[in-house]
Order: sequence, then structure tokens, then C-alpha cells
Amino acid sequence: MRRVLVVSPHVPSRELLRRILEAPGLAVSATGDTDDAFAALASRPPALVVVDLRRPDEDHPLFLGLLRKRHPTQPVIALVPGRLRIFDGQHERVVEAHGDTAEALHQLLGALKQAVHDLLAQDLLRVLRPPVGRA
Repeated sequence: MRRVLVVSPHVPSRELLRRILEAPGLAVSATGDTDDAFAALASRPPALVVVDLRRPDEDHPLFLGLLRKRHPTQPVIALVPGRLRIFDGQHERVVEAHGDTAEALHQLLGALKQAVHDLLAQDLLRVLRPPVGRA
């Protein structure tokens, strides 16, 4: 079963993200505490971490920086105002979703679901076909 960790300081956002990402064969856990998130990463790293940075919070941008430093190949999706920053473990790309309307939120969440699907597929491919070194 693939695991996804959602980190958000805002309880309603955390619950919304957890419910949207739930799918068969996928275990989604959520936390608002960055120390709990690091403990979960240390004990059993998830296939993907989703970090919600859409609201101003002192700890979560710092958490994202520390996450990228401590776990440089960990796939991460960061929700920032108006866009998604998607890091697959090697490369980062940005998906734009501007606006403060319900339609913009719907587009952002749709893009999030697609990005999660894509990153989990990449993770599964890595597991099924490990990289082969050169002699």
C-alpha cells in the first residue's frame, strides 16, 4: 500500500486534502505538527509528502526547506498560493492555478490529484524496475 503524508497547519484544509486524496490502495495520513511529520518520515518514509503553504505560517516554509535538505530525494508537492510546486525527487516543476474563486480552488485540487497520481506511478515504477548501474 502506498503512503501519502499531508502536512497542513489548518485543520479544515488538512481534512479536505486527506479526503480528496483518499483512494483504494493508498494510505493517507495527515498532521499539522512538523515534528510529527519528521518523526513519520524517519520511521517509515511515505511515497509522497503534500505540504500546504497557502496560509501564512512560520513553521511550514521552514519545514519544507528542512524536508528538502534532510530528505533530498523525497517526492514533495507544495501547495502555495496560486500554484503547485511538484518535486519528483530529481526535478521540480510548477503548475499555475491563479485566482481566489471556487473555480480556481477546484482547478488547484484537480491538478493536485493528477500530480499525486503521476508521482505515485513514478514511485511504483522505481519499485518494480530498480535502476541498473553501469559497470
